Amino acid sequence: MNRRTLARLALVVSVAPSAGCGDSNATSDTDAGSCVAALRGGKLVITEYMPDPKGSDADGIEWIEVYNPGSAPVSLVGVGLVYSKADGTDAKGHLIQDSVEVPPGAYMTFGAVTDETRPEYIDYGYGTDLGAMSNTSGMLTVRCGNVVVDEVIYDATRIKDGVSTTLDGQVSPDATANDDLATWCTAPTDGEPYFTTEYGSPRQPNAACPLVAPESCGQCYDGGVLRDAVGPQPGQLVITEVMANAGLTTMTVGEWFELQVTGGEFDLNCLQYGSNTTKFAGDPESAQVLQQPECFKVGAGDTVLFSQKQWAETDVVMKLTLNDSASDSNPSPGVFIAYGGQILDEIHYPNPKDGIAWSLDPGATTVAGNDDPANFCLAYNPFAEGDLGTPGAPNPVCLKNPCDDGGTVREAVAPVPGDIFITEVHANASTGIGEPGGEWIEFFTPVSFDLNGLQLGKSAESISFTFPGEQCLAVGPGLVLLARSGATGDMLSPAATYSSLQLANSDGTLWLGVGGVELDHMPYDTPKDGVARQVDPAVIDAFTQSLDPTLNDPAEARCDATVPYAPFNTDLGTPGADNSVCNGPPPTGQCTDPDTQTARDIDPPQAGELLITEWMANPKLVGDTEGEWFELLADADFDLNGLELGKVWEPYTVGDFVPVAGDCLEVKAGDSVLIARNADAGVNGGLPTPRFVTKLSLGNSNGGLFVGHGGVELDHVAYATTSDGASTQLSLAAITPGALDVAVNDDPANLCTAAALYNASDKGSPAAQNVACGGGFVDPCFDADLGAMREKHSPGAGDLVITEFLANPSGTETDREWFEVLANADVDLNNVKALSKFAPTPTELTNAKAFGGADCIAVVAGSRALLARKTDPAVNGGLPAVDAAFGFSLANSAGAISLAVGDLVIDAVQWATSQGEDIATQLDPGVSNPALNDNTDLAPWCDAVGPGTPKQENPACP
Repeated sequence: MNRRTLARLALVVSVAPSAGCGDSNATSDTDAGSCVAALRGGKLVITEYMPDPKGSDADGIEWIEVYNPGSAPVSLVGVGLVYSKADGTDAKGHLIQDSVEVPPGAYMTFGAVTDETRPEYIDYGYGTDLGAMSNTSGMLTVRCGNVVVDEVIYDATRIKDGVSTTLDGQVSPDATANDDLATWCTAPTDGEPYFTTEYGSPRQPNAACPLVAPESCGQCYDGGVLRDAVGPQPGQLVITEVMANAGLTTMTVGEWFELQVTGGEFDLNCLQYGSNTTKFAGDPESAQVLQQPECFKVGAGDTVLFSQKQWAETDVVMKLTLNDSASDSNPSPGVFIAYGGQILDEIHYPNPKDGIAWSLDPGATTVAGNDDPANFCLAYNPFAEGDLGTPGAPNPVCLKNPCDDGGTVREAVAPVPGDIFITEVHANASTGIGEPGGEWIEFFTPVSFDLNGLQLGKSAESISFTFPGEQCLAVGPGLVLLARSGATGDMLSPAATYSSLQLANSDGTLWLGVGGVELDHMPYDTPKDGVARQVDPAVIDAFTQSLDPTLNDPAEARCDATVPYAPFNTDLGTPGADNSVCNGPPPTGQCTDPDTQTARDIDPPQAGELLITEWMANPKLVGDTEGEWFELLADADFDLNGLELGKVWEPYTVGDFVPVAGDCLEVKAGDSVLIARNADAGVNGGLPTPRFVTKLSLGNSNGGLFVGHGGVELDHVAYATTSDGASTQLSLAAITPGALDVAVNDDPANLCTAAALYNASDKGSPAAQNVACGGGFVDPCFDADLGAMREKHSPGAGDLVITEFLANPSGTETDREWFEVLANADVDLNNVKALSKFAPTPTELTNAKAFGGADCIAVVAGSRALLARKTDPAVNGGLPAVDAAFGFSLANSAGAISLAVGDLVIDAVQWATSQGEDIATQLDPGVSNPALNDNTDLAPWCDAVGPGTPKQENPACP
């Protein structure tokens, strides 16, 4: 036997069973012991013990904590630790012979481990000398010879798997106070474990034990003192908001209701609540009852939230399901609160909307006010779970017609009589365009208002469509075009689209109103196939003076349209544009010569006679709608009249066109033709006078632009990205006057980012000759920081490491997937290709598209770049700034990502296991070698915390 075992046997032999600290013998608390410190009773206090570690006791560590309440250190040499049954039998002990001491006011832990295996939270190991503690009852003793320094008895009521038993933190550690089992409790588990999944406070002061629930909910603890609860009086509590049908919560529950305290101070203890007043009337015991030891004090102005889920705002987690609709057992579903069997308040709601709370207007916060359904409205503010409501917060004022205006909810501005004048109706679209998809309507308004709530139909008794009240649909003043929803209607770029309303091809009437009140109606007679019915401009002018909506009623106020409209150029009408004069001359394909002021045939451009040479899609000084522009180079004399403009050329989709009638817009060979969104130099960023003002908008990324005539494309460009505040221009060196090649602007090598300023912030050469791109560089890109072109720095082997990815985001995966790379050197991503293969074939590498772009996509050594499916934070889940977008999907299992430059794969990762929803997979931050990150199912990879840390350093893997 070793020395410690002999000491243990000697100790056990000398220990006599005792029933308590004061009962072992007459000298237990007064005589000096035989240990070095000659301890008396109470000089050390047992304050915590762990008899039931998590899982098997053999896998965990049992331990005891002792406190020194004195002002001097206490030597433990010769002190004995004893464990026995609760009656003192079967005692086993350990005699401390090492030179250790407990500092004054400090805690020391003793565990069933050896010194070699002792974890940080154990101060001293007693090995197996005490045996295994029982999980149901036992006694722990600290002895100094025959003196019982402290002793505690425990039973199963204070034992919990993986949780220590602690002396109440509000009780001063005392060898007498800890004799009372009521002063002990299991440690709290709502914080961090002290070791893996085990909870307690070894070597630390203990938390306060929870109060013992009073025998009656009519009493409660106030500052630790038991008193009678003060109940609410009628009228002091009002139900103000109810979510009876949660929609977008992340769990299967999410219902809640809310109370407002209108006056007084009282306790909610004993408050009864439920959703079935019929059942409560017959059985008051059926209600839920709010019971807790502490006094639940509230006062005037407080908001109290009862919810099925625990949110930060939640005051009471309820086990109550609210009914969505009436049933035999609950004929009038709602919410009630009661006290002592008497109802204090109740509401009964109509069929609840999915994900939208039923909210009481704050001006009606009384028990009588919430009886009137007119005082309630649908909530319109989103809260943390994504549903609409204000749980735990004051209700906003009820809006009759709320709408979201860029993140701010406001009252939609409704039109009134005199605000709408119907000006054109296309009820009989030609076969080529198709019905009802090609139908549209147009009206004029002298003011601004919102379409939300506007009704479309044939009469007040036959309403087919009402614009919804979600996003604010602001229009006016001016002409407003509304088209049938779908691809055909979208081609017209209407202010809004509608469904349901289908216009008759025979005599018919279009009716517009709000709340069943007519704003305007107009007959459209028998419409011809492919011909809109329009109001004469003189009648529209008369309306602007009188605001009389009946002016379009007489048949003589209307006529057939005569002008074909883009993008179809088959049907006749002027959707969103000024109407033609009724009974005026039909279009002739002629324009007025500006020199002779006589009509002549239009000379349209032919293939090879013009070239798109520059475009500004993302101006900085002014907004896109004012400052966008593009430029054409003419290589012959021609007229712009009839030129068609668009963003989509497959199929050929016209978004705007230069009017045919009017003055001939002559262009001479060599002209740089500027086409802009706005002609006012004070608004458009100081542009030269454009030759034509277009309504066509240019996308900032993944966009395109084409020009054509008569449905035939003349030139187009496509681009993946644009630079903020700099145009993309075709190099002068790629242009061959007299023999224009429309393919030259398809080659990225011929394109560059403009470097010369044309205003204080924006760079380009609008209506002027471009410069030669490249500046002598073999593979240039524009460095925004330098404000100049430079050579691209393509990464090589070891320069990029894939460090994190999210393959299974919630919502639309193809919008929210992403991965992250760490740069080990200063590189540009422009020539990097991303593939969804671990080992792509040479053909796959050749066909893969590099990120590209004229601007340098620079990544500094040591920083991280973010590659994502979508760049818009409103779509991609609120990601940080995305450096480049990729076009493939990340598989939820058996997936891969590789990065290559040319035919060289510089990093690749793969996974076989299923990816958890909204759980990213991350590389340990200590690894930055692409040769060590291949298999993401194994270390050094691990699950990230939630959706990950895109563009930030990863936390260490466990």
